[in-house]
Amino acid sequence: MAESNAMDRAQISSLLNRAQHTINLAQQASNVLRLLNSPEAVRVGDKGTLGTDTYLIPQRNITWPDNLYVKVFLDGMNAETTLSNFVASVAVVPQLCQIINDSQGGMFRRLFNPTKVQAGDQAAFDLMVKLDEISSTTHEVSRMLEGVQAAYTRQQQGVALFPGIHGVGERYIERAQHELASALGMPQIDVEPWEGNSLVQARRVVQRYAQDPNSEYRLKNEAEKLLGSINELRVQVLLEQLPIDALRTVTDHRLRFGSLESINVTTVADVLKTHTSILTTVQGIGAQTAGRMKAAAETLKQEALSRQNTSIGNEPTQPAMGLINVLARFDQTETITPEERARRSRVIDYVEHIPPSLEPYIVINSATPDFEQFTDDLRWIEANPNLFYPQTITTPPADIWDDYLARPAHYQGLLSTLLGRDIKGADELLDATTLQKIRDLTLDKTFLTDLHLRGYQSFGARFAIIQKKTLLGDDMGLGKTVQALSVAAHLAATEKDFRTLVVVPASVIVNWTRECKRFLNLPVFIAHGDNKQDAINAWTQSNGIAICTYDGVRAMNIPAPGLVIADEAHMIKNPSTKRTQALRKLIDAAPYALLMTGTPLENKVEEFVNLVRYIQPELITRGMSKMHAEDFRERIAPAYLRRNQADVLDELPERTDSIDWIDLTTEDRSAYNEQVRQGSWMGMRRSAMLSPTPRSTSAKMQRIIELLDEAEEHGRKALIFTYFLDVLDELEKHLGERIIGRIAGDVPATKRQLLVDALSHSKPGSALIAQITAGGVGLNIQSASLCIICEPQVKPSVEQQAVARVHRMGQTATVQVHRLIGDETADERMLEILAGKSHIFDVYARLSETAEIPDAVDITESQLAARVIDEERARLGLAVSET
Repeated sequence: MAESNAMDRAQISSLLNRAQHTINLAQQASNVLRLLNSPEAVRVGDKGTLGTDTYLIPQRNITWPDNLYVKVFLDGMNAETTLSNFVASVAVVPQLCQIINDSQGGMFRRLFNPTKVQAGDQAAFDLMVKLDEISSTTHEVSRMLEGVQAAYTRQQQGVALFPGIHGVGERYIERAQHELASALGMPQIDVEPWEGNSLVQARRVVQRYAQDPNSEYRLKNEAEKLLGSINELRVQVLLEQLPIDALRTVTDHRLRFGSLESINVTTVADVLKTHTSILTTVQGIGAQTAGRMKAAAETLKQEALSRQNTSIGNEPTQPAMGLINVLARFDQTETITPEERARRSRVIDYVEHIPPSLEPYIVINSATPDFEQFTDDLRWIEANPNLFYPQTITTPPADIWDDYLARPAHYQGLLSTLLGRDIKGADELLDATTLQKIRDLTLDKTFLTDLHLRGYQSFGARFAIIQKKTLLGDDMGLGKTVQALSVAAHLAATEKDFRTLVVVPASVIVNWTRECKRFLNLPVFIAHGDNKQDAINAWTQSNGIAICTYDGVRAMNIPAPGLVIADEAHMIKNPSTKRTQALRKLIDAAPYALLMTGTPLENKVEEFVNLVRYIQPELITRGMSKMHAEDFRERIAPAYLRRNQADVLDELPERTDSIDWIDLTTEDRSAYNEQVRQGSWMGMRRSAMLSPTPRSTSAKMQRIIELLDEAEEHGRKALIFTYFLDVLDELEKHLGERIIGRIAGDVPATKRQLLVDALSHSKPGSALIAQITAGGVGLNIQSASLCIICEPQVKPSVEQQAVARVHRMGQTATVQVHRLIGDETADERMLEILAGKSHIFDVYARLSETAEIPDAVDITESQLAARVIDEERARLGLAVSET
């Protein structure tokens, strides 16, 4: 370049300033490129979840990537290519600037260093050309970077998810919603702001409620801890009984136990509590084997803990006593409806699981039933804060454990309710409208007394009311009777001039009578016997309950009731019988009907269809009996409800006890009264089991036959106990081939075990009969899960030992224990004397929940015999002195 074309100092300065500006833009462009390529995504922190698709998120809990708005601004501008090319083209500019700077100086430098001067002049020329060359791109990038800066600054002020006065453009809002949906794993979302003031108020109310020691919130926490302690104690007992060989079942390693007995290690519990250094002192056990043994033992312990349930049990341990006290306190606060409890529980759950926020929440998908329920619940708490006020209760009495033993099902139900583990029902096949009606119905308990319904029982009762005519097929032991009584009580309270007719087999009339009088504050009429029509006539003038037999329905003139309850409804499975036809007329005339049966009729479709036809004939279609099982169940769902024990009982009780009150036949009663006249203690105790005539069958024997029929239906085998040898003879006479064998005092031990083995290989419905003093001890008979005791024993501890033959470790089935008690006989007098007259009905349930009854509670047989004989003679109008 010619000397005359060299730039002066002012031109060089201007050129360098222009170059520095370009360098700065290139640096900014590089930063933007790094920002665009950042892999950072939206992160959502703690959030509240309602249902499956609705979320409440505090704004501070969403972390946005810094490049969100920058990316939106640069969309469609080919920004990455433009910026990359610009940065590359500017790469030479700093070098040219450096050459120019090096060439600058005073006159002496230009005179004595002409080479640098020439290089500087050339660099200045090249720089000018370069800057002119990229001038238009520089201008474009400059404007682009200004927009990037504006977008970045706007994002720092907050990301907008919905329109507002902030003025953020629609595409920025849409991109933010899209990125948030991706972070939540959802294809798309609806977003709205929610102020959250009502949740703040709810939080204050709940926090105050949580400080109340008698609040359901605090009681639940106490119950969970105590139940955990109960289960830990049970597991400890189990591990103390498990031999060390059990360790081999939970490890793939070959374990060598050596002579662990030498250090008194014989059980899994011993392995857990013995230090590794002690285990390794046994010959053949090194550190590795000892470590594996300890690991296997811990595995067994954890597996056992994971399988524990909510059964309170029968041992008055410290945690069990504590739990009963908690439940007794909870029972006093049990003053709200199940619906109110559910709503209160939801509000507490909201407060616990939705993070607090001083700013409005971001609501994802508010147009859902879950969010509607949420806002409705919060409005409800504003209107009903009294349900969160401190509770005033009295201290449970010192003998609260006795009350638990008398009413274990009541306390077990309270625990299930408190823990929120009640199963509500089998509703998956019901249409949404019907299900909502059931949920909305509140049972009127005006005429109910001392009855706590489990969740599934409440559902069953409401199902029967809403559907009007239904079939309840719950498994045995799930409380079909109390569900039916709840239906009757509700309808009596809500309908005008309403009466209920209960139709049952003769063998359970006494049971139903006692249950009605125990749980209902309604008049009860027994339409059975010589005065049955008089009872019906009196019933028609009341709002009460009439109880009669299936044969009684056919024999009497019965006006149409409001509700027909038919227990053991499989007895009318044949539509051609006269009793079925008579009862069907009443069912047709009544606005409500509830048929009940524990027999699994699903396997007998024709009979099943007949029962459904009686109550909802419109459900029956041609060829229905040949439907696929799933289609059949869906078809009859409006009429039929069945739950199994495993479905609804979280505690899965290992043992279910019941007293079967037996109404003696006329011949039974005559034979029994004769024994009373003679003052025969042994005769009075066993006469109800012995047939009065060669061709007759006693009422107790008939009940045993019914129980064995049910056992056959449900795959059970039975163990039948009696004190008397001639009762064993009577059982063999009437039960025939069902009897696998007989155990009495004269049967040697080896043969007894052979009989036990024979029972394990027999078919359902089979029975082993035993004299209680012989078969009640020393045998393990886990193959039987039905235990029948023909008459009460003088010492309750004898019964406990007998029941323990089937109710022991290794039993996999729920054990059912039936005690046959003759109504108005020495059996009942014995219960009164042994347990006190205030607990006649509950005594055996109480005793059966106790693993061992100390002999201290037993009284001498002579004392008991004398008192029972005197009371029975007095009841029959016989002189006591005649003995």
